[in-house]
Amino acid sequence: MIGRFSLKAEVSDVVEQFKVSRVEKAHSERYNVVPTQVVSVVMNDRHQQRVVQEARWGMFPFWAKDSVNTSKADMSRKPFLHELARRNRCVIPCTGFYGAKLIGQERDPRAMHIVMQGKPMFGIAGIFDCFRNTQGKEYRVFTMLTEETIGHMADWQPTLPVVLDEEGIEAWLNPNQRNVDMLQVYLPRLESYQLRAYPVTNDVHNEQYDTPDCIRELKIDFA
Repeated sequence: MIGRFSLKAEVSDVVEQFKVSRVEKAHSERYNVVPTQVVSVVMNDRHQQRVVQEARWGMFPFWAKDSVNTSKADMSRKPFLHELARRNRCVIPCTGFYGAKLIGQERDPRAMHIVMQGKPMFGIAGIFDCFRNTQGKEYRVFTMLTEETIGHMADWQPTLPVVLDEEGIEAWLNPNQRNVDMLQVYLPRLESYQLRAYPVTNDVHNEQYDTPDCIRELKIDFA
């Protein structure tokens, strides 16, 4: 499961890269985002304008299997997810995500920060839902699409996010596209060779720890 990610970017960088028309609510410079926290997503508003809006990571109920991560396959075969994917798609701006790997003689798994080669910031495909409380306040919640890892990284990182290229972002955020099956072509499998993983502090396992130190590479002997 992808249970943590980072966004080392300013709001202006998100606006430029994802061709956003308006910023509603935004969160930047996040180094250790965990489920149930509120972060920035790129989505269409009710007027079909592309905006940066905030949403909570983790759908309701939070303990459900598809709350934080949803496999690309389940998006097509589960009716609830399929219906959301038809009309409520978003992109999660990201600069890296976290995994854990046994290194050398370390007893505990070492936290690893995983980034994309040549892409300082990228967009993960997501699905969101909206709820209104009794006072009429709207809450947005989202889950990110994932797929099984292939390649050398599969030994310690079982799943990877579905990362969209520029054409994929345009298709995923196209409000006129309601055919989920047609969108599959824009959801390529991320392969291990496209990624670089490096060891970071295990303090990232602390949900309250959110500093630049989270993504600082550590010099650890892999022997």
